[in-house]
Amino acid sequence: MGDTLRTSHTSLDFDAAWKALADPIRRVLLETLNDNQHFCRVDGQTVNGICVQDLCALLALPQSTVSRHLAILRQAGLVFHQQRGVWHYYSCHTERISQLRVWLETFGKLPEARD
Repeated sequence: MGDTLRTSHTSLDFDAAWKALADPIRRVLLETLNDNQHFCRVDGQTVNGICVQDLCALLALPQSTVSRHLAILRQAGLVFHQQRGVWHYYSCHTERISQLRVWLETFGKLPEARD
């Protein structure tokens, strides 16, 4: 079979997501974004998400910490980002998170072990 590591396209696509989820602050950010999907009106337009300042207040974390972790979640494709003027709004990328869940569920379908 050779010395090459066999990986599926799924594992390669999801590497950044798994790394992002390894941090407890990022998991709390995702949970907060998921529980608190907001639709704000900014300059007459609807914005889906929570602004960074509101996340800082909700989680009692400094803005620099929240922004750094949100950037990692964004690079991993786990959150959406919108900027309106100086305000940055984030929301969950629920489809991407669902893809991770579906992939994990494939392990529940393994054949039973033999004695």
